Amino acid sequence: MSLPSKRNSLRSLLYLRGTFASRNYSSLSERLHNELTTRKLPLTYDYLHPQPSHLLNLTLRDLLPQSTTSDDTTLPSVRDPSPLPVGHHLIYFPPQVTLSQLLPDCTDKLHTPGEPFSRRLWVGGNLRFPVPSPPLDGSRAVCIESIRNVTVKGREGDEKVIVTIERRIGNVPEEETAEQTWDRLWKENKDDVGESSVIENRDLIFMRLKTSAQIEADKAQFDEPNRTVKPPSDATFRHALIPTKALLFRFSALTFNAHSIHLDKSYTQNQEGYRNLLVHGPLTLTLLLTVLQQQLSRLNLCISDIDYRNLAPLFVEEELVICGKPKNESGAWDVWIEGPDGGMAVRGTARTRSQ
Repeated sequence: MSLPSKRNSLRSLLYLRGTFASRNYSSLSERLHNELTTRKLPLTYDYLHPQPSHLLNLTLRDLLPQSTTSDDTTLPSVRDPSPLPVGHHLIYFPPQVTLSQLLPDCTDKLHTPGEPFSRRLWVGGNLRFPVPSPPLDGSRAVCIESIRNVTVKGREGDEKVIVTIERRIGNVPEEETAEQTWDRLWKENKDDVGESSVIENRDLIFMRLKTSAQIEADKAQFDEPNRTVKPPSDATFRHALIPTKALLFRFSALTFNAHSIHLDKSYTQNQEGYRNLLVHGPLTLTLLLTVLQQQLSRLNLCISDIDYRNLAPLFVEEELVICGKPKNESGAWDVWIEGPDGGMAVRGTARTRSQ
């Protein structure tokens, strides 16, 4: 065969392989999108008692500015209820699953795309608070979850599946049926807030298990500096703290979260390739919201919504710094969390309204 003929044959082979790979990739994306966005997730009911919020306040008190939490160690009364603090909805409506419904990494199987995507990380999301916070008066409430979107990124064989979950929280009468609750609170149009008091979108990323070679390569980099995203230099507030193992354990307990990357150092190093226990995504969000709201309260403002992305992991026993500054005259704020290397680990934009 002549050289031009060989080249033409090679081009044809590469084209066919590329077309086949593209079809497989498209097929995977379409299959997962159709499967997950039609998955009916169970309603999660809870009672808005003050106890969980009170325990979270006690857990955070020594780490946050003193004025963010009450000095009173007495459980608040439902007769004179306080409003649900911003971000504290994260410790209500825990996943109601049995031990057999946990995966090997001790996460639940409600949102997983299935094998081979067995590793999960929380990578960001957004929150909306369309109405004043509900009172912690023991009233019955519900969280409706749905999978709004699924995207597949990365080359074939190394894809990452991003699952976007929407959660709508609202009060619910004891006598209301699940169907009635769905009809009243759920909205096909995601911009329609309806009767929800909190609307949250979570982006979870699912990945393949790492190979032994990948784990060893990760371990070799444990003490090496990582590339960082440089934060702004003109923060109007900065608050530093060091997350401890006790903090991670308590938050895991409050959220009914058994994910091994927050509790088991050996698993985290030998299966996930991280140098130490990771701070929970929802915990860093709670810290960010709490410190920001303290700043806003001085201006008679509250958070109406926030978008955020987790850019780099934060580790136990390593300092993190919560920062922010006004973004513009519209009342928006740039907020971020810096890791011990000074780079941005979390970046977000919050919008505000009058209290």
